[in-house]
Amino acid sequence: MRNVLNASQSTPGLIGATVVMAAGVSLIEFSCTAGFPVLWTNLLTAQKVTPAAFVLLLGLYMLIYQLDELGLFAVAVVTLKANRIEEKHGRVLKLIGGMLMLALAIVMLVNPALMNNLSSSLLIFAIALGATLIVLFVHRWLLPRLGVHIGSEAGPRPAHHGGGRHR
Repeated sequence: MRNVLNASQSTPGLIGATVVMAAGVSLIEFSCTAGFPVLWTNLLTAQKVTPAAFVLLLGLYMLIYQLDELGLFAVAVVTLKANRIEEKHGRVLKLIGGMLMLALAIVMLVNPALMNNLSSSLLIFAIALGATLIVLFVHRWLLPRLGVHIGSEAGPRPAHHGGGRHR
């Protein structure tokens, strides 16, 4: 995405890249969230639409399906253009994503029915976010105060300046 932003100074080029990226993401998600597309195609088949109408209606479905993603992606592009994401921001995003995947994996192993209820689903996401905040607190505040520096975010370490003569 950064390469697209750096290489393209034109708004139409950025919009085109946004559309292509959103379409790619939607195609990947299409197979993961196949429930609605399967229902949609079953409805079309039950109505005995012609193959041409089927393709057009499926295309309409995909367009509507992508509208929210196009909007989110456009916001991300504008935000990336306004503020460059630094490596430390990317690390935090990866940590959040990893904690969410870990929390969801644990729920799927222990009790998948928890995801059927909105309040328990929101609680699971809140727990993942809380775990992320704990990790960030420990990494960025607690460990440095204990003299432990991990990774490249530690910053320059102060040089030891001895005031006396060495023996």
